[in-house]
Amino acid sequence: MPAATGRRPPRRHSRSATVVDAGAKGKGILRAEAREEKGQGQDHISDLPNDVLGDIVSRLPTKDGARTQVLSSRWHHIWRSAPLNLDLRFHRIPLSWIPCVLSSHRGPARCFSTPECQWYCEELSYSAATLDGLQEFDFGYDIPYGEWGDPPPLPASALRFSCTLRVARLWLCRFPDGIGINVRLPVLEELQLSHCSISESSLHALLDGCHALQKLWLTYNDGCSRVRIASATLRSIDVGRGLGEFNLQQVIIEDSPCLERLHHDRPVALGQPKKMMDIKVISAPKLGILGDICDSFPRFEIGATVFKGLHVSTKAMVVHSVKVLSLSNTRLSLTLVLNFMKCFPAFIWIFQTLLFIGKKNVWDDKYCNLINTRDICLKKLVLTNYSGNESHVNFVKFFVLNVKALETIRLVCQFTDARKDWIERQRSLLQF
Repeated sequence: MPAATGRRPPRRHSRSATVVDAGAKGKGILRAEAREEKGQGQDHISDLPNDVLGDIVSRLPTKDGARTQVLSSRWHHIWRSAPLNLDLRFHRIPLSWIPCVLSSHRGPARCFSTPECQWYCEELSYSAATLDGLQEFDFGYDIPYGEWGDPPPLPASALRFSCTLRVARLWLCRFPDGIGINVRLPVLEELQLSHCSISESSLHALLDGCHALQKLWLTYNDGCSRVRIASATLRSIDVGRGLGEFNLQQVIIEDSPCLERLHHDRPVALGQPKKMMDIKVISAPKLGILGDICDSFPRFEIGATVFKGLHVSTKAMVVHSVKVLSLSNTRLSLTLVLNFMKCFPAFIWIFQTLLFIGKKNVWDDKYCNLINTRDICLKKLVLTNYSGNESHVNFVKFFVLNVKALETIRLVCQFTDARKDWIERQRSLLQF
């Protein structure tokens, strides 16, 4: 213990101390600069343990990870023993490099991402012992937009990773009928199927074999019109109907006790109507993030409450678990939104997409009678495509003046050249 002399102990050599001391005068500045120069030649990164360095290198693109071998003798063996990240989708490497990479790498396989190359998949990569124990698999055929049609089949050899995969992202490929009957994915945590062709029986069998699944993406697939989901581990679901003739039209969530997020992705295609799907949530007691719900939804059920679009068709229960809500309607109506709030009184965030000018939303005391505004828990309001017209101003002003818990409003404008005087006028109109 140092003697109690009343003097402060010296500061440690750090950049933050240099910034503080730089405001002093005379010798204090010189001492700070000397300390900074003295530490410039030290290599603190190489002092990290091998497993930490290996994890850092494994997250780099394949080409950059291999180049770390030339840094120093300390780094020479790190890449070869670190988990292999073979990313061929966004970081292409010459075909002639692949045999050398797989033969020289002694570490486990972490990620294999490819934009479809049959030579990669069948002849070499799937048969390489280096890929045993693969954890992340990202595969799809590189087909130009508009030429998708019936996609090529998923290589059968891809299934040999099923026991170790934690993440599987598959797109633009066709699943043979009955493929999921004998497939078990015991540690898979994330499954993404996008623009794939898979039958209803195969999809259900595939999901039944995922006992640790937490994230599920089913967007723009073909061959399956309905899916029933019952999972004790799922926490997030993304669904989208797609554009094909036999696309996903109905999603039924039977029993998902851990589900926290449900998102519907709407396809936008030129020359085709925006197609929606029926969604039915039977049991999801922890569901906290819900959307995108739009006014063109044919039918949306949560518990015993039924919505047709954003209109409440049958109100039989109140959902208190939802905290974040995303709405999208072509005709902005304050009455519609307030009626919707009666079913979700506990949400604190709302994301509203304004597409067209709707009603004027002139409100008075009768609007306050639609819902007890003192009980609204709304803290954050986000509006996209805001134009500042009378309808939008009246909509926002209602929440500004009546919702006491409101903390943040974010208005995303339709245009990018909003002038300062326009912004100031909006602040005045909204009575901020």
